[in-house]
Amino acid sequence: MPRAYLVRKLKLVIFCCIVFILLYGGNILRQAIRDRKCSEEESKFLMDELCHNYSTHAAAGNMCPALCTSKKLKYNKCTNYRGGKKVLIAQCDGVCKEGSTVKAVIKSKHPKEEFRFEPLDLEKHANGSLTQMGYKMAHNIFKSMLDSQMLEERDKISDIFSFLWSLDVAQYKRENRELKSAEMTAMQNIWGLINQDEYLFMKVHQKQSFVPKMYGTCGFYYVMEYAPPGDILDPQFFSGSGSSFEERAKTAIDILDIVQSLDYGFYEPVHMCDVKAENFGIGEDQQVKILDSDSLFFHTSMMKNLAQPSCTNHDDCDFFDCRGWCELETGKCTKQRSNNNLQTVCEDILIDKPTNFYAGLLHNPPSKFKEELMPLLEECAYPAHSKGIVRKPTSDDVYWKLHNLLKRIMRES
Repeated sequence: MPRAYLVRKLKLVIFCCIVFILLYGGNILRQAIRDRKCSEEESKFLMDELCHNYSTHAAAGNMCPALCTSKKLKYNKCTNYRGGKKVLIAQCDGVCKEGSTVKAVIKSKHPKEEFRFEPLDLEKHANGSLTQMGYKMAHNIFKSMLDSQMLEERDKISDIFSFLWSLDVAQYKRENRELKSAEMTAMQNIWGLINQDEYLFMKVHQKQSFVPKMYGTCGFYYVMEYAPPGDILDPQFFSGSGSSFEERAKTAIDILDIVQSLDYGFYEPVHMCDVKAENFGIGEDQQVKILDSDSLFFHTSMMKNLAQPSCTNHDDCDFFDCRGWCELETGKCTKQRSNNNLQTVCEDILIDKPTNFYAGLLHNPPSKFKEELMPLLEECAYPAHSKGIVRKPTSDDVYWKLHNLLKRIMRES
């Protein structure tokens, strides 16, 4: 066998090995970053600090007694910190779900880190209680925050403070009538919560089936339903999910239903700008939930995010997975999104990604449906045969074809 041939083969093997190591190493690094563990000591300190604030009447909320007095809501472990948000796992005994012990998630953006918001400066009497003008100011400020959520029934809400909190404010005042500042404490607690985008969205839109249940609050912390991604949405590297295709198809249908709800179920469309499988979870009702709604933006807000002051290429106008468009002649970003939620979900969750070893949610379909499903997924992820970074929306027609096909696969499997 010629020596030159052997050398070429050896170089090819070495090249393939290097590519594999780089891809494998990149995915391992991604996993390590994603799973970066928070400090148990710091997390326990945060809970102690919260309970101290509760004891001094600085923190309030329906979950404070369970967390700090009866210990029926007990910190278990911490999970990764992202963007200054603390995410803690707790055991909830009979408080979150009557008669049952369930896991719960305690979340907050801690004010000592990246979480900053304007102080709530309200007019008060000398003893610390709110004046009538101070109360009216708070009502107007909170109403404007609620209006940003585009809730169609917002005009029917009689008590905006209690709606946005976990306690009835009037009852809290009566139970703490010896504290002249009780009303101001309530306002400060509500203010710290609604300045967290995730809390505000999930609290206001509890009727949506894809929103995890909100059990309550304590101070600036909120307690939510535990809905882990599990093996279906967060499989192990290389091995893929051990779940059946029918289970994965059911999850895919739920995610497609969420896309439809975000596009058409609100006063105006809602954009998902950080789409990955582990940002979804499976709730107690076996329905898919959105775990991180910090990256959800109503259309009006989204257009502001996309309208960068100047650009030299389309990438300059992108807002994470929400891709923009640069008018090259003027060097200005247009106020429009060039892809859509459906395209991003298909590309980043449903279909295999050739750039890494993670299989898409709908990998390995039944053989008799493969020829029909795979081209449809390609059309959904890469409309009009798009290459590279996709800047085209996927049509509703593709949505219904995919949705109906998955339902048929489930019926006939």
